Amino acid sequence: MDESLLYDIFGVDRTYRCTGSEVRLGAVYVALEPKEELLVCPDCGSTNVIRKGKRTRQIQTLPIGFHPVVLQVEVPRCRCKSCQKTFEVAPPFARPTPTTPAR
Repeated sequence: MDESLLYDIFGVDRTYRCTGSEVRLGAVYVALEPKEELLVCPDCGSTNVIRKGKRTRQIQTLPIGFHPVVLQVEVPRCRCKSCQKTFEVAPPFARPTPTTPAR
């Protein structure tokens, strides 16, 4: 999918990149992952972090014509090597959900 469409129309932050898209059951699914620059400890600000798993969050956005669009956003779980804090990198373009940890 054209990245300018993601950034300008759907409101996706430029710190995310598209890793693929497909049409399935009449809906458009777009896979997104955060760029490495987002992997920063929220407590100490260190970039010395390691990934410790991930989950996928599905966010429905504006339709294209009559086709719903679902953003499948990777939410990495990280551990800071400096302060040992474990945290998730939540998408900055979506409202927090009950499973999204508070910062």
